[in-house]
This record gives sequence, C-alpha cells and structure tokens, in this order.
Amino acid sequence: MQIQRLRHAATATLMLLLTLLLCAPPTSAADRSDEAPPDRLAKIDSYIRDRMEATGTPGLAYAVVDANGPVHQRAWGKDGRGAPVTADTPFLWGSVAKPITASAVMTLVQDGRLGLDDRVVDHLPTFRFGGREHASQVTVRHLLNQTAGLPESATFKVADCLDPDCPRPGERVDALADVRPLGPPGVKYAYTSANYLLLAAVVESVTGRPYAEHLRESVLEPAGMKGAIADRATALDRQLAPGHQYLWSRPAAIADGMDDSGAAYGYTGGDLNDLAAFAALQLRSGKTADGRTLLTPESVRLMRESASLQPGGEETGYGFGWRVGGLKAPLDKAIWHTGATPGYAGMLFLLPGQGLALVLEQNLHGLLQDEAVMQVGFGAARILAGGEAPGDDPSTLLYDVTVWGVTALALLLLAAAVRSALLVRRPAAPVSLPRLIAGTSAWVLVGALPVTLLAMIMKFMGASQALAWVPDAFTALCVASGAGVLVIALRIALAVRHFRSVREQRAPGDRPTSPVPEPSGAPA
Repeated sequence: MQIQRLRHAATATLMLLLTLLLCAPPTSAADRSDEAPPDRLAKIDSYIRDRMEATGTPGLAYAVVDANGPVHQRAWGKDGRGAPVTADTPFLWGSVAKPITASAVMTLVQDGRLGLDDRVVDHLPTFRFGGREHASQVTVRHLLNQTAGLPESATFKVADCLDPDCPRPGERVDALADVRPLGPPGVKYAYTSANYLLLAAVVESVTGRPYAEHLRESVLEPAGMKGAIADRATALDRQLAPGHQYLWSRPAAIADGMDDSGAAYGYTGGDLNDLAAFAALQLRSGKTADGRTLLTPESVRLMRESASLQPGGEETGYGFGWRVGGLKAPLDKAIWHTGATPGYAGMLFLLPGQGLALVLEQNLHGLLQDEAVMQVGFGAARILAGGEAPGDDPSTLLYDVTVWGVTALALLLLAAAVRSALLVRRPAAPVSLPRLIAGTSAWVLVGALPVTLLAMIMKFMGASQALAWVPDAFTALCVASGAGVLVIALRIALAVRHFRSVREQRAPGDRPTSPVPEPSGAPA
C-alpha cells in the first residue's frame, strides 16, 4: 500500500514537472544569446563601432534576431536633434520597405482580391508606360520582381516627392508614359522604385483606401510593428528626427523630408523593435507571434524565389521584394535587402539556415558614399554568418573627386568672374587678335562645362532630387554654373569692346596724315 502511494506520488510529481515544462514561457532575449556565440556578438559590436567612426555615422542601432525576437541588440550615438539613440529611436529604412510591400501585396493575393498575373492597366487605366501595347502586357508579377521593363532612371520620375501636396501614387502614373522600355515585360531585369510606387497605386485601386492604411492593417500590426512609420502623420507622431547627409565630407542633420505616398518603395520606417519584428516574422515563415498565418508557405516561397527571365531562364537574383543570394560565402544563401532615403539607411539580412537575422538602421547616408556607408551591414552579417568582415575600407574617390572637384571649379569661376568684371571697367588694353580669340574661347569652354553638367542632372534627376541626394555637389554645381554664365558674358563683352576699339582705330577719319613737303628751289 505504501509502495502504491509512492508510485502515485511519483507519477503526480512527474506529470507536474511535464506540465511546468510544457507551459513554461518562452525564454528571454538575454537567455537565448547562446544561439549566436557571445564572442561573435562582441566581434560584431566592435566592427560596427569601428565603421561608425570611419564614416562619421552620428547614430546607429542594430539587433541579431531569431524567430522569437531580438537575442542581442545595441544602440549608439545621437539622432538628428542630439538625443541619444536607443532601441526606441525611429529611423527610415529606405528600400527595406520593398519586402514589406511585397508582403502587403501577397495578403491581397491570398484573399483572392488581386492576382499575380493581373494586368496593371486593369487596375490603373491611365497606365501607358511604353505605349498602350507594352503597358497592356505588364502584370503585378512583373512589378514585384522588377521585370516590367522600367529602367533604373524611372525612379526619378515618380519617387522622392517631399512636398506636402505631392500627388497620390495613382496620379504619378502618367509621368512614366514617355519612358522608353528596356524590352518586353519579363525579358529584362532592372531595379527601380517606380515598380513599387506602381504597386502602391494598384493596392489603392483594389482596396479603395490609402496604401498606408492597408499596409498597417495587413502587415504592420499583425507582425507586431506597432511603432512603424508609413506616412507623414506617423512620422510626426513618432517625432522622426532629421537624418544626416554629407556636406563637404562632414555629416549634417539636414535631411528632413518625407514622401507621404512613398511607403511602398522607401519611406517606411520605425524603431529597432519594429524592424526586428518583421525579421522575426520572416524567420517564422510568415506566422505571427501568436501562431496566425500572415503569409502562406506558398507566398513565402514565391517571395524568396529568384525570378527567371524569358527566354533562356537567366536568374535575376530578385524575388518578390527580396534579393536572393548574390553575395559571397557565407552569405551566398542569405535573403536580404538594403535601402536608403536621404539621410537614413536600413539593412535586413535573413540567414534561414541558422535561424537568425541581422537588422540595422543608421541616420546617415550619402549617395556618392553609398558603399562606405552600407558596408557596416554587410560586414556585420558576414561575421554573424561565421565569416570575416572585409578588411579594406571602400574607396571614397568618387565622392572626393565629384564634390571637391566641382567646388574647386566653382571657386575658380567665381575668381574669374571678379577679375573679368574688373577688366571690363578698365580702358581697353591692346591685345593681339589670336590671343584674344584663344583666351575668350578657353573661358567660354570652362564656363560652359558646369552649365552643361547642370542641364544633364536637371534632365536626369531634377533639381529637388539632386538637392535631396547630393546636396553639397549640387549646390557647388549651381554656384559654378552661375559663375560660369557670368564669366562667359563678361569675356564676350571684353572681346566685343576690343573689336570695336580696333575698328575705330582703323576708321578713315582717324588715320594719321603725312605732312606735305615744301617745294625745293623756291625763289628767294
């Protein structure tokens, strides 16, 4: 009898222990840090701090994430208003928005409200990219995997509209009508934010609501990204500080713009917890933290499958919003995306084989220093994957030559304009005709150089985009162009004055007359 009681007691104790084990809450982030070796995490910390110093990055936050959330996170520096950066500091993520947008589109596909092979013109009747025939062949699938035939330059036609009264996505469609296609849809791959701006317009047409509302309801809130930024209103509510851009090699907090309709291609953001929540969702293969299915296995597969071009089947390395592979080992199997808006940069690397991800956000970007600024994410991801970070710093030669070269040209032309103005006020000095022609021609050519470059940039990017992305180079170029026009005008004025002076000297009434000699042999 006593033995039987002991058996019952042992059984009850065992059942209690099993119940406690099964019902135990998930371990905390601190308890799960053994999934990424501590020495590796310390190495990432050290590497990131070194890169911040090398690039002058004012503020940065990053996290290593598993399926349950962050297992390691750090934040350093200051935001654009001088406040310390923490895990709760909001940033913009740039094109890391694209896999988030693709997720929002796939929720409509899963609900049967949108088809991957739906023609874009069926949702956007004014879509005329490449003419009626080309436009009628572009599908939602082509937009998602960047094979619609839109060139990279199409981004500047529709993106980065920072004014308060910018048109909605559907109202920007007409700007693509005169863009020349790279080829038939599905034949050429070209990465451009224009594809994802068009996806926002399609979503608004299908749902009848602003894209930001659908994004928040379909992805952000279910994924636990409750502090995410998707429009100007949420940016103001989160008190998003200005981002930093390089001004003559020094970061300055001057980037304070927001495309109110740009969440689909780049103007999505939030704090470190928000970006980590999206990474964790992906590591759970599209399931929310409470086990609900946000993205089906088929959607996840399609999003992470590199598109194939036709004919031939050449791989593009791009799925639905994700870059697939394309990096050297140990990141050759990574699913990833990086992005930037003026003043901000974001990065997300999924390592499915290890069940880990790395997310990083920083409040600095420079278009002409993109490689140097973005290396921090690639190097950190390589360390996390078990590799070594790049040993050499990326070259800043492009930035240095462009910015300082244009600045030197501007100073030269300003000095030349001052000297030319002084020469105009002085009396004309005698100059040989060949020297005059050579000197005037040389200054006209020098003065025309920045004017020509400015005209090309205005045609390719437009003034607002150039000022947003390369403020120092564009400002210097504008000054150089103004000084160049002034030099050309003054030098031509000097040449005209000289020619007039020479002509007046040769006029018949002004020629000196020879004295008439007295006749010889005159009578006394």
